Amino acid sequence: MITIGQCRAARGLLDWTQQDLAEACGLSKTAINNFEKGHSDIKIESLRAIRMAFESANIEFLPNDGLRKKGEHVEVLKGSMAFSDLLDDIYAALKDKGGDVLIANIDDDSLRQVSRQKIQEHRERMQRAGVSERVVCHEGGSPLAAPAACRWLPGSQTTSAMGFCIYGDKVAMELWDKNLIVIITSPEASKAERMRFEYLWEMAKPFVVMQETDAGRQGR
Repeated sequence: MITIGQCRAARGLLDWTQQDLAEACGLSKTAINNFEKGHSDIKIESLRAIRMAFESANIEFLPNDGLRKKGEHVEVLKGSMAFSDLLDDIYAALKDKGGDVLIANIDDDSLRQVSRQKIQEHRERMQRAGVSERVVCHEGGSPLAAPAACRWLPGSQTTSAMGFCIYGDKVAMELWDKNLIVIITSPEASKAERMRFEYLWEMAKPFVVMQETDAGRQGR
C-alpha cells in the first residue's frame, strides 16, 4: 500500500510536515508520527487514506519503494486521424474510473474527420463506462452529445475561440489547423479550464432540436 520510506519521501517532495499530511488524510499527527517511526501497527484503511492524500497531491508511487511527483506532459496529435485519436485517448483515460468530458467550441469540421460509425461506437463505449458529457458549441452547430447535455453559444462568443476538451487531468486543445490537437496532462490546467467551461456553460442557451415542418417535407 505505502511504506514508511515512501511516506517520508513523499512528504519531502511536497514539503509537507506530519501535521500537513494528517490534515490531508484525516488522521492525527500522532498516528502519522507513530507510523513513520514504526511504533504501531496501522490499519489498512489508514494506509489507504495516506496514499490517497499523496496521490491527490500529484505523487505517483512506483515499484521497489519508489515514487515521483507527476509532471506536466504534452502530447501532439497530427494528421487526418487526430480527432479520432483524441476520442480513443478520452476513452482510455476514463474507461476504468469514469468521470466526465467537457467539450467547447469543437466545430462541425472536426466531426467530418471521423466516420459516423466511429462516433457512434465512441458514444456507446463511453456510456458503458459511465462517462457523462457536456458540450458547448456555436449556435446552429452539431452537438457531440445528447441534446440534453448540449448548449449553444451565440456566434459572437465562438468566432475566434479555440476548441478545447477536458477529461480527467487532461486538456486537449484544437488549434487553428484542424489537423493539430495538443493534449496537456496537468491537474492545474484541467482545473482552470473546467472553471472556464462552467462560465461558458452558464452563458449558453439550451440546445434546440430543429424539426422539419410538414410543408418542408412535402416540398421535396
